[in-house]
Amino acid sequence: MLASARLITSQPERYVRHLSLALLIFLSCSFWSQVGLSQELSTAPGYLAKLELNTPQELHSALLRAEMLFLEGRFQGQLPPASMVVHGPEVAVFFKQQYAQNKSLVDLAAKLSALGVVDILVCETRMGVLGRDRLELFPFVGTVPFGPAEETRLIQDEGFLYF
Repeated sequence: MLASARLITSQPERYVRHLSLALLIFLSCSFWSQVGLSQELSTAPGYLAKLELNTPQELHSALLRAEMLFLEGRFQGQLPPASMVVHGPEVAVFFKQQYAQNKSLVDLAAKLSALGVVDILVCETRMGVLGRDRLELFPFVGTVPFGPAEETRLIQDEGFLYF
């Protein structure tokens, strides 16, 4: 009887110990990732969104990340705004005719652009492939002749870091 009572009381204790350990690991990882990120952000002359999948969802995630960094105070007062060079099929989200399908993404991009948090640049070469003109873009969106070359220039020549 005594042994079974001991097993019953040790189960909750073991659960609490495991939960405490998991919480400690989570908080440690979270703290060190924040420390590393804030050091990285404080030393770069500029930041560039790393867009590899070329999807509207990835672009939206990058915008949400920029907003989070802004709200945490890490992008406030930063000059220049973080660059987002868009050169894949997701360029289409910034055409005025596509607003209804991409409203939340476009609204977030416009807000962050107006706040000086991001600078959205789309590839003119991709626009040509799509048969589109600059006049079809929202006013807050800029263009570059060739998106991949602009990313290379920002990273190699200007010393930007990916965020």
